Amino acid sequence: MVFIDLMNMELSVKPFEAEKFRLDYPMMVRELVGERDLVGAYVFDTGLDGGQNDKMRPFHDKLSYQGFRVMTRDSYDPERKEQKEIDVAMACEMVTHALQDHYDVAIVVSGDGDFVPAIQHVQSAGKMVEVASFSNSVSGRIKRFADRFYALEKMPILSAFNYPNEKDPEEKTGADKDSAESAAAADAPEHADEAPAAAAVLPEQPEQKAQEAERYEPR
Repeated sequence: MVFIDLMNMELSVKPFEAEKFRLDYPMMVRELVGERDLVGAYVFDTGLDGGQNDKMRPFHDKLSYQGFRVMTRDSYDPERKEQKEIDVAMACEMVTHALQDHYDVAIVVSGDGDFVPAIQHVQSAGKMVEVASFSNSVSGRIKRFADRFYALEKMPILSAFNYPNEKDPEEKTGADKDSAESAAAADAPEHADEAPAAAAVLPEQPEQKAQEAERYEPR
């Protein structure tokens, strides 16, 4: 089972964004899980608060479309510009699933040393804990307590992108440009902001639906 601290990852990948690369989350999960069975992939982030975090909603929707279970907490502090409750929520999920024997290995995707107590509790329940993070933002403590550590910058999990307002150096002009735009519009998906590639969607786990229906009753 994979547990992703979204903000930690987004901040860690910023240096790569300057080189026009973004983190491919489905690819990252597939690389980390390998040939093992994926029980579930969970993403933790601040929810909507009517403020600047509203811009994350399309990204959350895209992750859900790709097969992630997005867990949000409406607890953003606008004055201090920081998240609240996210680490605690993720730690609780890690420990709860371990005690209920829902997985054998927890993969913690974060470099935050605050997860060390949760990792120790999961290990006390007889589970393995692997940690994945970029080396530029990982705590030495979380590396020491992990049963295995993955340096994400060494994995093929970054995809190239162009900024929306960046002009193509070979951009066509005049009639050729209009013709190309018309052809592109005809071939474009109805919802362009959704993840288009089926290959990028996480594999569906049939056992997960029954487990989630039992575990996640409305609160």
